[in-house]
Amino acid sequence: MSRSLRLFLVAFVPALTVLPTALSAQQRAIEQNPNRWIEVSGEGSVNAAPDFARVTLGVTTAAKDAREAMAANAKSANALVQFIKSEGVAPADIQTSGLSISPMFAQQSPAQASAPAITGYSVSDNVTVIVRDIPRLGALLDGAVAAGANAIYGIGFGENDPSALLDKARPLAVADARRKAEIYAAAGGARIGRLMQLTEEAGVRPVAFAARAYVQGAAAPTPIEAGEDKLRVTVTARFELTQ
Repeated sequence: MSRSLRLFLVAFVPALTVLPTALSAQQRAIEQNPNRWIEVSGEGSVNAAPDFARVTLGVTTAAKDAREAMAANAKSANALVQFIKSEGVAPADIQTSGLSISPMFAQQSPAQASAPAITGYSVSDNVTVIVRDIPRLGALLDGAVAAGANAIYGIGFGENDPSALLDKARPLAVADARRKAEIYAAAGGARIGRLMQLTEEAGVRPVAFAARAYVQGAAAPTPIEAGEDKLRVTVTARFELTQ
């Protein structure tokens, strides 16, 4: 009985040693052929004429009493909003973007140690407007100033469907990354293989250029040049390197 058991164990010992031998050979093959790759960035862009303009108009009033300043500002701001609506701007494209009231202080010499006296109050009301008929923007700005606006905080432009435009830029960004990878690989005596990993830079936003606005007091409408927007996509691509 003990001899049979001893033969059984001996017969299976060689079989048990086959698996570690196979794993060792596989491990050596991996070590002899390490994974090689190159990582580069690529950029693609498309230009597009903007579909709308966005501008912030402000009304600032001052008075000795805070309630008087607030009431005067409300009157001017309401007149401004009514004018904007009369120009065909939809209510959904008109939004209050800021309202503030602050005291105004008397000027003091450095030698005065007491707290400065309050001489009055200043109230500011800002309205952000989206103008979808860009050629009319200049005349609208002139009319807004006549209606009571005494501050303009810049003009920006945008597109109705930026995602569709960015989709056109994405293949260009990948192609740019592949082009760079091929240059670097060739310089190192290798070739690029499959695309292993691809990431897009977060927060892709349109980049505006060639857009200018001039707010003048002349009778001619304020000239507005919308130009074009450059929508840009940046990606990081990792390619396999082969011999």
